[in-house]
Amino acid sequence: MLSIDGGGTRGYLPALVLRELEYRAGCRASELFDVIVGTSTGGIIGIGLAVGRSAEELADFYPRYGRAIFGGIDGRPEWKRRLLGPTGNVVADFRNSGRILGSPFGGDKRRGGSARHSADGLNGALHEVLGESRLSGVSTPLIATTYDASADCPIVLSSRDASRASEYDLSLHEVARATSAAPTFFPALETTWAGARRRFIDGGVWANNPAHIGLLEALTRTGGDLSSIVVVSLGTGAAPGAPSFQSDLNWLGVAMDTMSVATTVQTGHLLCQRYLPPDRYFRLQVVDRDIAGAMNDASAERLTALAAAASRMIADQGSRLDSIVKQLQDRRPR
Repeated sequence: MLSIDGGGTRGYLPALVLRELEYRAGCRASELFDVIVGTSTGGIIGIGLAVGRSAEELADFYPRYGRAIFGGIDGRPEWKRRLLGPTGNVVADFRNSGRILGSPFGGDKRRGGSARHSADGLNGALHEVLGESRLSGVSTPLIATTYDASADCPIVLSSRDASRASEYDLSLHEVARATSAAPTFFPALETTWAGARRRFIDGGVWANNPAHIGLLEALTRTGGDLSSIVVVSLGTGAAPGAPSFQSDLNWLGVAMDTMSVATTVQTGHLLCQRYLPPDRYFRLQVVDRDIAGAMNDASAERLTALAAAASRMIADQGSRLDSIVKQLQDRRPR
């Protein structure tokens, strides 16, 4: 089972690690894994893998579409970006600034509420990459997490459910939007699912690391046989640990801590670590405060830094990557 965290443009990092795994295995990731689960940007990568795209193609998604999704242009001095805005378009930057400043107080619903970015760029990229393929038609079983803000409950979008009943089936570009509609970054996806009108937001609000969701799916598929399960869990970069809910924080600090806990990656890691031995659970994560930063920075400098972090991880953990590939290949049908 493959699990991929959420993290916006930081998804470039696990995509590059997956590219290395494919190179070492000599095949596509869809041939290595029986189940793929992802949240947000990890959900987008997972969807691409589940329809048979290579990790090379999916890694290219970030430099190719990042600016269309998040805006901005490269090649300008830092002072000009700060003074004139990230896009070079005065109107767009003015609207974006208004959204950021107004987000604590709500926003204009015609422009996505308090969302910092229009969904147009993301929608366009997802339609171009995924077309009109549906969740029920993926070649590798797939799960993407999301959250229904209308019913106030977590949701699992599963190819198993979609193939069983049409009311659970969505187009893959809708699944990708549902899992990646990060609050304050993008407006929610409003659609009909399971016979009800839904308002889907990013699955990271409850399962930014969805490894435990994938583990439960794998257990269902193996009849509860833990010994037959290997989990590979890919992070998108994390900051060094700091205590949550510090008693000396003011009300705003506590609110920020609460937001941090809501998007934690630790739950999935803890549960997989508890129930699987080290030779069948592999967590690959870069711990670096700088890498863990902005999720909506698609600049060439940011992508270069993420690529360098991926290269360092690959160099540092080469033998572990070989062990992962061997485990996966040994368990494939002959």
